[in-house]
Amino acid sequence: MFRRAPAETRILILAPMGRDAQLIAGTLTAESLVPAVCSSPEELLSMLAEGAAAAIIAEEALPASALTKISRWLAAQPPWSDFPFVVLTSGGRSSPISDKKARDLEVLGNVTFLERPARPETVRSSLRAALRARLRQYEMRHRQETLAQVNADLEEFAHSASHDLREPIRNVAIYSEIIEQRYGHLFDPSGLQFLEFLRASALRMERLVTDLRNYTEASAIADAFHDSIDAGKPLEGALSNLREAIRQSGACIKHDQLLPVRMKEVHLQQLFQNLIGNAIKYRGTRVPEIQITSSSAANYCLYSVRDNGIGIPPQHLQDIFGVFKRLHTNAEYAGTGMGLAICRRIAERYRGTIWAESTPGEGSTFSFKIPC
Repeated sequence: MFRRAPAETRILILAPMGRDAQLIAGTLTAESLVPAVCSSPEELLSMLAEGAAAAIIAEEALPASALTKISRWLAAQPPWSDFPFVVLTSGGRSSPISDKKARDLEVLGNVTFLERPARPETVRSSLRAALRARLRQYEMRHRQETLAQVNADLEEFAHSASHDLREPIRNVAIYSEIIEQRYGHLFDPSGLQFLEFLRASALRMERLVTDLRNYTEASAIADAFHDSIDAGKPLEGALSNLREAIRQSGACIKHDQLLPVRMKEVHLQQLFQNLIGNAIKYRGTRVPEIQITSSSAANYCLYSVRDNGIGIPPQHLQDIFGVFKRLHTNAEYAGTGMGLAICRRIAERYRGTIWAESTPGEGSTFSFKIPC
């Protein structure tokens, strides 16, 4: 069962005129609900800050200044919170004054209006509904907190595991090379092949550990406002890191003047490097021709990496962004199946999206858009 503080189950009452507050409190107590009477809007705000499940308020008790303060309190609430208000309004026909008052009170957001004189059973049912809704919000809070803790634990484990695994993996690769250098003349062809299997497996495991760490770091990108950066600099960094692959493949890479975007350079460089690296890797028998472009629409910056490679079957255009998802064996194309998953995670953490369009045998276009 999720936890909640005792104050979070009480129902606040602000009805300073007449006997409304006492009558409502008595009605709630008889129904095993927990009332808390407020003598002023200031006390209401103070109790809201301490915790409450709902509030029932007489409309005349909320002047414009109090509504402004409450709306500020509501704006500062976490995403899971949608605090319920029940407002007792004046009875009779509507008028321009009452209509304006109702519109003013809409700043409370989750608000229910009860016309006076309200029957006790109407008050009880309205507040019980508000209480049930608030309890569901508390449950949502509990689930979010639990999920955040699980994610934090997984990120810590992945980071620790990637760090601790590096040394033994590197030792396997290093000592297999030493064995070949010192004792290779004693091995038959099968023995030398076994050493090569060891070395290749160690290198692949090292790449996998690195990609797992990169994926974890991408998942932990802070959801915050970022300054606009020149996208050309991260692209230059990606091309620099891919210099040897570009040289060996003879790839022809062209790009426009790229639009600036609000994200960190290191993450945009990761996107470009993974996408361009894939375009070079999955080139087939042709010399790679790669075009990088950008455009803007509807407050998004759109970047595309188009190639003339082997293409992707249409039924796999969504699958390829999954963790460890590969369409080819390691013998055909080396890799860990993490590159596109990292790209998707980065794009999503910046509130963007990434997708692919392709014609098998003719090439692919990978596009991602990020809020400008």
